[in-house]
Amino acid sequence: MINTNYNMYPQTFTGCKKISISKLEQYLTEGLSIREIAGILGVSQSTVYNLIRNFDIKTPNKKITENIDDVLTPYVGQNLSLSQLCKKTGLSQYMVKKWYQTKFSASPDEVKHNTVLSLLKSDLKNREIAEKMHMNINTVKYLRQKYNLGNIKRKKENMMKKIIEKIKEGLEKTEIAEKLGISYSTVNRYLKRLATGELKLSDD
Repeated sequence: MINTNYNMYPQTFTGCKKISISKLEQYLTEGLSIREIAGILGVSQSTVYNLIRNFDIKTPNKKITENIDDVLTPYVGQNLSLSQLCKKTGLSQYMVKKWYQTKFSASPDEVKHNTVLSLLKSDLKNREIAEKMHMNINTVKYLRQKYNLGNIKRKKENMMKKIIEKIKEGLEKTEIAEKLGISYSTVNRYLKRLATGELKLSDD
């Protein structure tokens, strides 16, 4: 249970500085914005939100809503999950989800999921997608398999383009195979598929 009588919050991550909860309540009552309060207290807006939540401080909803943009907008594009956003901002899941629904008509996890699916259709490797999206590589592999979004076709196109480039350079098939690290029969197979129209190159 929250101890509302606890008047001083020891902010260990800023050294010996302490924050008066009663002062925080006073600033909110006076109508100061979260940004203004953060500036006065010398802390981040996320810290102010965290204190409000931890000490169950009653706040004017309008002021909180107006400042959520300032807190969450910097995290858009960082591909964080709902739980990660709540941890970083100190906001409740309800507030974060409501903001995302208003801005993107989707929850943070849905936005992240859709971004992953988009990346799976690109040339990026599983490892690169995992690093970009802050995900486990096994999760990326699972999603690729689940939605049948392998990039095999693109890899074949890229190999075909490399073979054509080498042919234009005047190399023989055996030389092409050696240069590209593939077998002679693989070179023949690619050229045959290109000739029969089985393999077509995209315009990009």
